[in-house]
Amino acid sequence: MAGARHRRPADHSLPPHGPGQALTPLQALQGITLNAAWAAGEEHLAGRLAVGHRADLTVLAGNPLEVPDDELAGLPVVLTVVAGRPTHRAAGL
Repeated sequence: MAGARHRRPADHSLPPHGPGQALTPLQALQGITLNAAWAAGEEHLAGRLAVGHRADLTVLAGNPLEVPDDELAGLPVVLTVVAGRPTHRAAGL
């Protein structure tokens, strides 16, 4: 079997990841913005809010860098913009 000798044996007694492998909130945010744009070769078009860049963004009700990890998924989305046009706007915004 090709590549089989390069695989580590499965040890199901170990967790698949540990605390030392966790990303910080900033690293996670950069991973889906700046780093993703760079990996796609689009750093000159995407990955950050800047003049001349695509205006796709999501605004959350709280700061994702400060919200506890277990509350992040529950943050309400207050605004979504795709191609520079709002596609979702929370009431009162």
